[in-house]
Amino acid sequence: MEIALHQQFEKQRLQGVIDQTGDLQELKDLAKQLVELYFKQKAATAWAVEQATS
Repeated sequence: MEIALHQQFEKQRLQGVIDQTGDLQELKDLAKQLVELYFKQKAATAWAVEQATS
């Protein structure tokens, strides 16, 4: 699966922010946000598949 060009740029930008961060708490907070987004995306995908197949 390909990532859209604008998403590739956003991904690189966020990776740069992570690389430049020296604050451990900030990194922990970011990781928690990413986990939250990951599970929301999984739920949204499951919902979309369910809608498409019912």
